[in-house]
Amino acid sequence: MQEPDSVQLPKIEDFYDLSYESGEIHLRGVKGRAFMLPTKAWATLRTSLSRLFKENAVQFMSHAGYAVGISYVEQAQKLEGKPKKLLRILLSIAKTSGWGHFSVEGDTDNGTQLTVIAKNCSFCHNESSTESPVCHFLVGFVNGMVDYLYGKP
Repeated sequence: MQEPDSVQLPKIEDFYDLSYESGEIHLRGVKGRAFMLPTKAWATLRTSLSRLFKENAVQFMSHAGYAVGISYVEQAQKLEGKPKKLLRILLSIAKTSGWGHFSVEGDTDNGTQLTVIAKNCSFCHNESSTESPVCHFLVGFVNGMVDYLYGKP
């Protein structure tokens, strides 16, 4: 009995070009640069914004994630295919970038009734509060991507 071929998972080098001389990171096929931010620094920023915006912090983080999600898709316009395929590719890039592990449930052909499950989310890492299992930045990010990919408001 022959074992099925193993799936080759992407590596970070598959998506990024690193220039040690200029100190730049570029995402392949995308205009502009990328950067890395330690999760502890993100947690500090998130805490600071929560204190600043108080009851509006959730809305702010969700809106920020939404804007990043739209930008993420816009920058990857060289990628071709149906929204279902592009969503899978973009979430794979996010996973390879250290954002966490993603799975999608629902009608990915039409972009309806979608549920994205994230595990080991880098944006929630070092989260001191366990009041909510929802990462508002990541929810906004996925909503922005999905709205842009599927042409929804």
